[in-house]
This record gives sequence, C-alpha cells and structure tokens, in this order.
Amino acid sequence: MRHDCVFAGLNTVDLIGVIAEPIREDEKIPASAIVADGGGPCATAACAASFYGLDTALFTAIGTDFWTPFILQKLTDYKVSDEFVEISKKLINPVSLIINNKKTASRTIVWNSQGLGAHDFHLTKTKISRLLNTACIHFDGHMIPTALRLAKEAKKRGVLVSYDCGSPKKGWEKLAALTDIFIPSHKFCETVGIKLEKAVQTFTKKYGCLCAVTCGEKGVWYAENGRTFFMKQKKYRAADTTGCGDVFHGAFLASYLKNKNFPAALAFAQKAAGLKTLKAGGRLGLVKI
Repeated sequence: MRHDCVFAGLNTVDLIGVIAEPIREDEKIPASAIVADGGGPCATAACAASFYGLDTALFTAIGTDFWTPFILQKLTDYKVSDEFVEISKKLINPVSLIINNKKTASRTIVWNSQGLGAHDFHLTKTKISRLLNTACIHFDGHMIPTALRLAKEAKKRGVLVSYDCGSPKKGWEKLAALTDIFIPSHKFCETVGIKLEKAVQTFTKKYGCLCAVTCGEKGVWYAENGRTFFMKQKKYRAADTTGCGDVFHGAFLASYLKNKNFPAALAFAQKAAGLKTLKAGGRLGLVKI
C-alpha cells in the first residue's frame, strides 16, 4: 500500500498531570487533569499529519508489556498504519511522566527511554521497497544508522526526505546532507554553536535543502530565495506544550506535501502547534483548522 508519508522514529507513552502550583517533594498536589496519550517525535508527527489529511504509516520498534496494546490502539485511533511497527521482547516501551504547571506552562519530565539503538531493523531489499513506496519519509534522529540507509535509497527513488533534528546525535550531519527538508530546533543550533538568524542560510547552503529553525513560542526562522525571514508565533494561553514540536512537523508535512508552499506550510504548522497547547496531550490536543 502506498502512503503519502512514512514516519521513521520513536514512539512513547505520555502520562500527563496538569497542576496549578510548583512541585514540592513529599507532598500531595491536586491535578485538574491526568491523561494518558501516545507520544514520541515521529509517532505524534504521524498522527498529526494523518489528522490533517495525509495517509501515514509509522516505522518503529516497540516492546512487549502492559503498554503495547495501548500504543497500537492510539495509532489506530489516528488512522496511522502500524504495518511497519516491529515488536521486540528486547525493548522496553518508553514512558514519560509529565507534570505540567498550567499557570506557567512549564513541564517536569521523568522518563525511561532506552531509545531505538538496541533494535536491529534488518532492512531487506523488500522491506526498503515497501517503506519507500511513499511520497515522503520523515526522520526524527532516533534511528540514525537505519535512517541513513533509507535516506540514501530514498534519494535514488525520488522520495522526499524530511528530518526533524532536535539534538546533535551521532551521524546527524550525514543524514542532514541527504535531506530535502531540514528543520532543527533552536536548542540544536545553540548546542552546535550556530546563531539562529544565521542557521537557516548556513544549512541551506551546506546541504542544498529547504531549512527552518523552530523557536517554540517565539516563532520560526526560515530561508527562501536567498533571504532569511522570521515568522512570529501567535500567543496562546497555553495549558500544555507537550508534543507541540511533533505536531508542528506533522502539520507542516500535511500542508507542504499538498501545496509545496514552504512559508504557507510553516504558518499552518505554527497554527496547529499553537492551538494544540490549549489542551493536555500531544495528540489529544489536536484541533481541526
């Protein structure tokens, strides 16, 4: 089956508690909401892209425990194909405990992720052909060796390669060199020592790709026709910022793959991510636009 976009990366479980005061040790704190939601950069991006009209599939590996049925059901709920989800007894499903202060929109996260480094995806020619029977493949940097093989083959087949680069994991530069759309975060740029206003031009020239740098609630830098622009984010009364970046990437691709208009897709993604903040949960907070 051909998909509009295959998302290759991490899936997690998010347990979110919404409070209205700072966390204090050794005390009970009342929550206005406690929700369980699917999470993870690529998995939530896939759900968002599907929510906004794309036919999507997730390529990942998950463990075998209490959370496995929950994870698969949450993908089904958002019409994300799980045909490429591998289940391994060697993996532990990542779970994030997220305490969100609705007054400040700050978060405290406790998590147990071992990532996907311990899993061997066994990329056969048949599997590669099935995965790349798509218009676009999107990576989140959690499976770099596998992503590099797929990205190289994608370039040969004319499949668009998108990369959400949240942190400078080993091999990120090689993967960036194979991308058509490179969208790192401001934290990534700060970590590698590149000024935000210069980053988009630096990456565009170096990798020959479309590039934007996300800056959370402030907005997004992007380059077009040799010029640098900054698109401010509209202010929202945020209740929970969990999954905003992931929703941004999914919504961006949903718009870009339909219209091929880079600034318009970024604006759509900003709106989707901003509206998501009004409700707890990365996927539960999705709003029709």
